[in-house]
Amino acid sequence: MICRLTILRRSPTMAPFDGQRGGAQVHIADQILKNGGMLPHKTALVYKDRTRTYRDVETDLHSYRNALSAKAKEYGLGRPLAFAIDIENQDELLLVFLAAASLGWTGIPLNRKWTNNERLQALARAEADVLFTDRPISEAECAVWHSRQVNETTEIEEEPFAKGNDLFYLGFTSGSTGAPKAYVRTHHSWTTSFQPAAETFQLQSTNRVSVPGSLFHSLFLFAAVHTLHIGATLYLEPTFSPFDVLETIKGEQVDVIYGVPTMIEAFVKASGNEILEQVDAIIVSGAKWSKVQVGRAQTQFPNAKLYEFYGASELSFISSLHHSSQSTLPPTAVGRPFPGVTIQADDEGVLHVKSPYLFAGYKGGAPVKEWETVGDIGFIDKTGVVHVKGRKGNMLIIGGINVYPEEVEQLAKEIDDVEEAIAIDKAHPYWGSQMELYIKGRHLSQEDKKHIRTRLKEVLPPIKRPRRIHLVAAFPLLPSGKVDRQALRSGRYE
Repeated sequence: MICRLTILRRSPTMAPFDGQRGGAQVHIADQILKNGGMLPHKTALVYKDRTRTYRDVETDLHSYRNALSAKAKEYGLGRPLAFAIDIENQDELLLVFLAAASLGWTGIPLNRKWTNNERLQALARAEADVLFTDRPISEAECAVWHSRQVNETTEIEEEPFAKGNDLFYLGFTSGSTGAPKAYVRTHHSWTTSFQPAAETFQLQSTNRVSVPGSLFHSLFLFAAVHTLHIGATLYLEPTFSPFDVLETIKGEQVDVIYGVPTMIEAFVKASGNEILEQVDAIIVSGAKWSKVQVGRAQTQFPNAKLYEFYGASELSFISSLHHSSQSTLPPTAVGRPFPGVTIQADDEGVLHVKSPYLFAGYKGGAPVKEWETVGDIGFIDKTGVVHVKGRKGNMLIIGGINVYPEEVEQLAKEIDDVEEAIAIDKAHPYWGSQMELYIKGRHLSQEDKKHIRTRLKEVLPPIKRPRRIHLVAAFPLLPSGKVDRQALRSGRYE
């Protein structure tokens, strides 16, 4: 998109990453730029057939910084911009995002699968000043910069870098329980988590890290930025294909994988009986990882440490759990509080979080409070382990009783051959609503459905039992990889 420039002033070099860098005073690209001088010939980023060293990444970031700032001056835009990014290639999206963030702009990655109307609504919700895109757009109510029209500048005018308390990211919640909301973050909310994340998941610069999901999703965007921050090698994918990702993992000796539970299940299914011993760690979030799913992953990746962290787009890291075959924790357990995080439950069981990693607020909403919540219901047991029973937004009211579908889903997923389970409510003239359970599994039959019903009857009171069970071949998914509950509830999927 943009030709590389000859950098007249290189980023200062520094000692190798020791887990101590990052913090309130720096922007998210600070260490990545410095890695260009310290690790110039090391492979930083691999995407399709393109490989960039850390020197290449540094050069490209400076090129984008200067090209974008020159374009802003051309348009007479002087203040920090709300900068929407709609680019197909994930590597370019990441570099443009980092460059914009380092300028003090707020980067807004867009979902390539959105319809034109959804994209326009997102731009309006984000109050975007600029849309940077690689395709024709004519209806946007903001400046539109086509990627091919943003060219290099002939002279470099050093632009100031962002500060830690500047906004750098506007994301959208998953929308699994309603319309997506736009939220914003400061550099500080991510950079302060870089060290504890590296320590918690035992990550280091020698790792080769697969980040197979769309960078529109904050889990994968954070994973990509963090990988480059620690000086490791990052592998991105154009789309999620378990077979293609497995080929990369095997061919490139990838040893760390990020994902959501459905992705790891897809890897297990795609790999057949092939054991992948070189994988050292799998890091999962986005939904609860069931004990059966963890067992299948451990069989396929026998040397991998299996980490699960509980978090939210707005709250970032909340707790983490290192799974082991000896674990006796119940399905509701999501581990111990992440370093620096304090968690408390109110009288109604709603979990509230105090943390340096909190978001800055919703776009157009009230400022963030000292203690924040996304409405998850749970408790902290006597040993300090955090438990989540469900989310208030998912809660079903059946006969006047509060029922959390996650409880039923977790029990179903502990049954052999069940890969995924989603419980939703359907209107009922007497009970108000009733639960219906959708099951995806391996070669499940009507007899298996009877077995599932019998098993749930053994452990659940009548009010919590699903009235209908559906066997499905696949679920509708959100860009985050989570199941689209709204599609199931509305009947659009059926």
